[in-house]
Amino acid sequence: MKRISLILILFFIAILGRAQYGNYLQLTVVELLQYQQQKLRKMPTVEPFKRYGLRRIMATKYLDNNDLRHIWGWHLQPNEQYQSSEPLYKLFRKTDESSLAVIDTQGGSTEVVFWDKAYYRRFAQQLRNIGFVVGNSQTASNVLQFRKVGVAVHVDVTIWPDVYILKVE
Repeated sequence: MKRISLILILFFIAILGRAQYGNYLQLTVVELLQYQQQKLRKMPTVEPFKRYGLRRIMATKYLDNNDLRHIWGWHLQPNEQYQSSEPLYKLFRKTDESSLAVIDTQGGSTEVVFWDKAYYRRFAQQLRNIGFVVGNSQTASNVLQFRKVGVAVHVDVTIWPDVYILKVE
């Protein structure tokens, strides 16, 4: 009896431990690619980020009202040391490993900024599953390019020591 109860307890711990991954945002690359394709075709688009729980960040202190970039965030804090001369992704800091930000330029690219390698692994695996091939960039050693023949949308992943930037254009 003790053995069965111990097995059941370990089984429930395993199930509940697996459920802890639920804190990570479940944004998919396929949805990002479809959204970018709609933007390229100048079709009416609905930003998919609110559906996943991301909140719109108003950065009127650093961006003009007519700026074409919209910022969305998940578990982010403002970076008080941000200078307007720095790249926009440095405007915020992570609160935990599941933190993620999206910089969406109307009529342009979409950048997903994240700090955990688990996001990179998931995005890269999803890209490989739909036929994208990874290659090194000719211009920078820290950029991985994902390309697929016949697809107009390109994905570049820039890897810095402290942050990953997935750019869909």
